[in-house]
Amino acid sequence: MKPNQLHAFVAVVEQMSIRAAARVLGLSQPAVTKIVRELEREVGAPLVERSVKGVRLTEYGEAFAPRARLLLADMRRARDEIAQIRDGVRGTVSMAVSASFALTVLPAAFKDFHTRLPAVQVQFSETVLPMMLSRLREGYLDFAVAHVVPGTLDPEFEALELFPVQLVIGMRARHPLRASRSLRELYTAEWILPGDGDHFSGRDTISPLLPLGLPPPARVIQGQSVTVALALVGTMDLIGMFVEPLVRLAFKRHGIRRVEVEEPLPMLNVCVIRRRGQLLTPAAQHFVECIQRASLAAMNA
Repeated sequence: MKPNQLHAFVAVVEQMSIRAAARVLGLSQPAVTKIVRELEREVGAPLVERSVKGVRLTEYGEAFAPRARLLLADMRRARDEIAQIRDGVRGTVSMAVSASFALTVLPAAFKDFHTRLPAVQVQFSETVLPMMLSRLREGYLDFAVAHVVPGTLDPEFEALELFPVQLVIGMRARHPLRASRSLRELYTAEWILPGDGDHFSGRDTISPLLPLGLPPPARVIQGQSVTVALALVGTMDLIGMFVEPLVRLAFKRHGIRRVEVEEPLPMLNVCVIRRRGQLLTPAAQHFVECIQRASLAAMNA
C-alpha cells in the first residue's frame, strides 16, 4: 500500500469526483483512475464505483476511507518525528481546543511553547467535543483539549486530566424564567447545547442534571460554536450550559446571567485527549507539557 495510492483515494473521497481529484493532485484523470485501481487490487475489494453522476464509495470504500486518512496522518507524524530527531524539534503540531480553554490557559501555554520551540508551526482549531473526537479518529489532530463529563469518553481515546471546571446554566437577564431556581422549572424551555446533528454531546451533559431521570429537553438547538451559543442566549429566550470560566470572561458582555439552581451541577474535567496508543511527536509532547505547566499555574494563581 503506497502513499500515492492513499493520497489518490482520499482525494477522490473528498472531492467525490475523479476529475476534481485529478485537478487537486495535479494528475490526469486516467492516472488517478489507474492508481485507485491499483489500490483496489492490493486491498482485494472495489472501493469506488463510477456512474454518470460521478463516483460513490462502495461499502468497502466507506470502511476504508477513515483508515486511509489515518494512515496518511500517521505517516506525516512519522516523517515529522524523524526530522525532529535529526534536525532539532521542528515540524507541525495540530490541535483543537475548547473556547474557554482558548481564552484562559492556552495563551500562556503557547507563549511558553513558542519561546522554547519557535521553529514549530502550530495549527489551532476551536470546536466542540464531538467534532474534536471525529478529527482525532481520522488522524487530523495530534491532540485536543476539551471539557469531558467523567466516565463518558469512548475507550478508543485516552485523556490526561488537567483540572476540574464547574458547569453553569446561563440565560439572558430578562428571560421569562429568570426567577426559576430548579432544573425542573427550566425543563420546558428551549435550550442550546453542543452537538452537530449526528453527535449530541449535550445528552451526556444534561441527563444527570434533570430531576426524576427525565430525558434531555425536547426543544434543543445544537451547535458547534460557543461564540454562537453566547450570542443567541444573550439575545433570545434560550437556556445554555457553559463552563464557569465563561461566566467571568463573557457573560456580562453578552447580557447573560448565571442561574443558581438548587440541584448540584456536576464538575467536568479539562483533559488533553488523544487516540489510545497514539505516540505524540516530540513537538506535540512538548506542547502538552507546556499545557500542563500553564494549567498548574492557573490553578495556583
